[in-house]
Amino acid sequence: MTAGGGGVAGRTTIILDAEVLTAQSRSLAAHAAMITKASSAAGTRMPGSAFGQMNGYLPGPINDLAGRADDLLSAVSTMLDKMREGVDGVFDAFSNIEEAAAAKIAELEP
Repeated sequence: MTAGGGGVAGRTTIILDAEVLTAQSRSLAAHAAMITKASSAAGTRMPGSAFGQMNGYLPGPINDLAGRADDLLSAVSTMLDKMREGVDGVFDAFSNIEEAAAAKIAELEP
C-alpha cells in the first residue's frame, strides 16, 4: 500500500506493508491476552491466615499490592488492545484509499 502527496510540503510517500501490519496486530493481540491472564493471576487474594497468626498483618498489604498490580496489568492490556485497534484502523483506512484509487484508475483506462 502506498500513498503520496504533491506540493512542496507533501513530497512524501507512505508505504505500508500489509504483512507487517497484520503481524503487528496479531502480536499486540497475543500480548494483550497474555497480560490479561497475568492480571487475573496477580489479582488473586490471599486469605488472612496465609502466613499464620503471628504474621496475620501481611496478607492485607500483600493483597493491596496484588490489587494494584492487577490494575496496572489491566491498564497495559487495555493499551495494547487500543494499539491493535489503531494498527487495524490504519490498515483499513489505507486499504480503502488504495481500493478507491485503483477503481478510479480502472474507470479512466480504455
